[in-house]
Amino acid sequence: MPHSDIHFEQKATVGLVTLDRPNALNALSMDMVLAFADQLSRWAKDETVTHLVLCSSSPRAFCAGGDIKYARQLAISDDPAGAEPYFRAEYLADIALIEFGKPVIALCDGIVMGGGAGLAQHSQHIVMTETTRFAMPESAIGLFPDVGASLFLGRCPKSVARLMGMTGHIVGAADCLLLGLATAQVPSDSLAGLKRKLLQCHVNEIDSIIKQFQCDVGQSSFAVKRQLIDHVFAEGSVESMRDRAAGLAVNMPHNKLLGGIVAAFETRCPLSIKLFDRLLVETDHLTDPVAAIELDFHLALRMTKRTDFAEGIRAIVIDKDQAPQWTPNSLEAVTETMLDAVFDRSGLPSLR
Repeated sequence: MPHSDIHFEQKATVGLVTLDRPNALNALSMDMVLAFADQLSRWAKDETVTHLVLCSSSPRAFCAGGDIKYARQLAISDDPAGAEPYFRAEYLADIALIEFGKPVIALCDGIVMGGGAGLAQHSQHIVMTETTRFAMPESAIGLFPDVGASLFLGRCPKSVARLMGMTGHIVGAADCLLLGLATAQVPSDSLAGLKRKLLQCHVNEIDSIIKQFQCDVGQSSFAVKRQLIDHVFAEGSVESMRDRAAGLAVNMPHNKLLGGIVAAFETRCPLSIKLFDRLLVETDHLTDPVAAIELDFHLALRMTKRTDFAEGIRAIVIDKDQAPQWTPNSLEAVTETMLDAVFDRSGLPSLR
């Protein structure tokens, strides 16, 4: 069945998935993730399909994430299931990608955030461009970096993982390459040519074709900012990280990185920030991305039942007053007991 926001084509031996919801920056609707999982299950069993190309119809965004407005509608509805159906469908789409069993090339032009970052990170080849803006911004809406982010951000140095997961810090392609969040960078205006080649190639030629289009990425900003990041996000309490950032900012008022960190600690959901710090600890020795997503599912069920989720989306996306009223409203007020309750998986349904 054709879908207006996501398209599936087979070009010779190659499966092509095109995200085509440009007015919403390809935010993943329920229909899109259901169709994606269904088609991948078909192609996984189809011996005539050797690899998959995942791309966007627009250079503005690969995918800005999940359809959080729809998830909020479910969360505040009278249905006791709340947002469960949406998150189940989204996470099962991620698992379908993880278990696809054939090479997947994600062509990541423009915005790559949240659920879109998950699609990219669960691909074997993650091709970015000079326009790529990669982030996990969920702490701004009372959620947490999900879709397996505890693993793919967790592969970064811990200080960098905390920076990105707690504050939603945005990075470009050069940073992603340094951090292992991208496998190649090509010029944005060469992406269409690369796609044409990938749709015509033998599966054994993927690496060599991508290499033909690669460009010089320049210096990663993390190479010069790492000392500051390591200092601010050193081991310790989240409150101590906030205080170190604030202390440095007094003497470095024009430092944009510090300013962004301080603002994030002041404005983002305190429970979300502390949850991600705990999540990095809980998954420190985890290597199975499916297990990580199953944990994310249970955490999402807990978090979307709290008022912070609906309130964050209201303030940031719907009313856009940028003034969410968090409960609790400070890091100090987030107790270990609260975190324990969110991580308590007893009585919750399985993902599949």
